Amino acid sequence: MNKNVGADKDKFTISCYGIELPFEWYSMEYILKELRNSKLKNVVKMEKATKAKIKKYYKENKENLGENNRFFTYIKFFNVNGKNYGIVAGKTNYTNPDLLFDSRNGEKDNRYARIFLNNPSGAEWSETIVIVNHESSASEYADNQAALFIECYLQRKFNLLDS
Repeated sequence: MNKNVGADKDKFTISCYGIELPFEWYSMEYILKELRNSKLKNVVKMEKATKAKIKKYYKENKENLGENNRFFTYIKFFNVNGKNYGIVAGKTNYTNPDLLFDSRNGEKDNRYARIFLNNPSGAEWSETIVIVNHESSASEYADNQAALFIECYLQRKFNLLDS
């Protein structure tokens, strides 16, 4: 299922509609190190992320985040053999975050992360996420666009799938 290609990343295969393609995914440790050394300074690792926990974080940090910070970017991880790897980068809002860790096993789902996790790979969602905040924006539109821009960057930098 996976092949070690270095200390920071491993190669996994996704099988979908008769096609098997290799993906290189980075470890959580590597992603956190890279983010903390980047221009993206407000990076938060959140264990056992739930809607309530995200809302509580927002309420407690709203002043530091800025009045107009409604949206944030996140990275979701999967766990295999005790190691977490980044798999999805997405954007959501603090007032009603839509982060789901369900497998939808048996249901048709065309999201590639879930296709990978529903295969007999031994991989499963990690409930740890990384939140990447951005500077406060002047408007809701600008706030949304800033989060989308960071989402795009994270997907390309760390080979992450969309949500």
